[in-house]
Amino acid sequence: MLALMDQTREPFVADEAEAVIARKAADKLKAVAEANEGVKITLDGKEDKKIIVPLPARAVALIYEVLEAMANRTPMSLIPHDAELTTQQAADYLNVSRPHLIRQLEANKLQYRKVGSHRRVRFSDLIEYEKACKHEQKKALLDLNEEAKRLGLE
Repeated sequence: MLALMDQTREPFVADEAEAVIARKAADKLKAVAEANEGVKITLDGKEDKKIIVPLPARAVALIYEVLEAMANRTPMSLIPHDAELTTQQAADYLNVSRPHLIRQLEANKLQYRKVGSHRRVRFSDLIEYEKACKHEQKKALLDLNEEAKRLGLE
């Protein structure tokens, strides 16, 4: 996905050495992440002081996903839900053309705000729009399947 230069860092890709370390860490963490369990990480501090950091299950799952991406050298970015995207960034995320996205905005199918003459789309609104579109697609496929059965086309 296109990096949001003003709100996030550029996409991160692990180098070969980091990928090897990430693979080992991901393999060790996989069972815990799949079991949806929290963990306590012990860090060795200065002067033999140990720091214990509890991590909830959702954080473990997220860390596992990051490690998997690093191990596979897959580029990744973190985008805050309250980040505002340009129309081009939003279109890139949805894998649609910018003119198509503009039509959706003007038809009030997706919320946006104007900054001067430019439109901005909140990432959280984009996620909701994407979910709604996928739901509509599933419904259309089910309807199409029912119609094919009714017409004896299966």
